[in-house]
Amino acid sequence: ETFENVPGRGVRATVDGDEVFVGNRRLLADAGIDPAPAAAETERLEGEGKTAMLVARRRAGAETGEVVGVVADADTVKPTAADAVAALRDRGVEVAMITGDNERTARAVAERVGIDPENVRAEVLPEDKADAVEAIQSDGRRAMMVGDGVNDAPALAVAYVGTAIGSGTDVAVEAADVTLMRSDPLDVVKAIRVSEATLAKIKQNLVWALGYNTAMIPLASLGLLQPVLAAAAMAVSSVSV
Repeated sequence: ETFENVPGRGVRATVDGDEVFVGNRRLLADAGIDPAPAAAETERLEGEGKTAMLVARRRAGAETGEVVGVVADADTVKPTAADAVAALRDRGVEVAMITGDNERTARAVAERVGIDPENVRAEVLPEDKADAVEAIQSDGRRAMMVGDGVNDAPALAVAYVGTAIGSGTDVAVEAADVTLMRSDPLDVVKAIRVSEATLAKIKQNLVWALGYNTAMIPLASLGLLQPVLAAAAMAVSSVSV
């Protein structure tokens, strides 16, 4: 009869007069339900990198409820994720994970893709992701946040460079500075490489353009540069740039 989404915890609803809860340990703790009976199964699933969601029921009129099951799901790790992390680290980029998943699941996934355990920030509520990015940047570092969901939008906005996955939500794309057209993690590395090459080319062009002007303006002011030669030098500088 009723349904409520509890951000960062799960959902609760009324079914045939009973209260039903599906979510993490914090959801059950808030409802006064002990998650201990499912602890062993939950830990086993989380150790496999899956997100375990506890299912509990509190019958109508009862003061306490009980755990009745565990549902586990898992995001499929992209085949190129580990290669992308390795490529970023080879470039001297520190890679971190910010996720709402529990610590055990987050660390299992991080280990699979090559992210250092100390760079894993787990159980981060949606509204706290932006704070997590700002904390990374508080010591002067520049963070590049990559995300695709509604919950990622605030963090994408506060990051030095916000990068959205093209297949993500419209909110994430609008909040980001860069949008990757595919869902391939290696495109993050390509975006950095293209940006560096573009900046290098801009600097190279400035050097050439300033070089021509620095050499030719004194000659022209001394009357040593004929108009025809000046026009030719201008054309050569434009072509070379």
